[in-house]
Amino acid sequence: MVEQKALSMAEFQQKLRELEKHLPGQQEMVYQFGDFVAGRLNQRLLPQGFVMVCELAIYDLQEGVSGFSGKPINNRLVGSPPLIYALMRMFIPVIAEAVFPAEFAAEVKQFIEAVNERV
Repeated sequence: MVEQKALSMAEFQQKLRELEKHLPGQQEMVYQFGDFVAGRLNQRLLPQGFVMVCELAIYDLQEGVSGFSGKPINNRLVGSPPLIYALMRMFIPVIAEAVFPAEFAAEVKQFIEAVNERV
């Protein structure tokens, strides 16, 4: 299991907030999603945890309510068509590759593939 050491969590969050610099040429919703996820990361993030943070973020955006606070979410991604949320899910490994070290991103991809095989 990989733990990030080269960059601090604040640097990963900043890269997510500035995802357009690290993953150019994508749809605006990808950048909005990265910005939304940035505020949900914790200091001891593992690859599986990143996937879960993203999945919970997608769920909360679909519902329009934060699962943490129970408060409504004010974000342009709330109320999007179901296809947008499916696209966000597909971008999780792409975002990880753009933001995190290669080994961490590879573990994100492996975890997603393992989960998909079980479903």
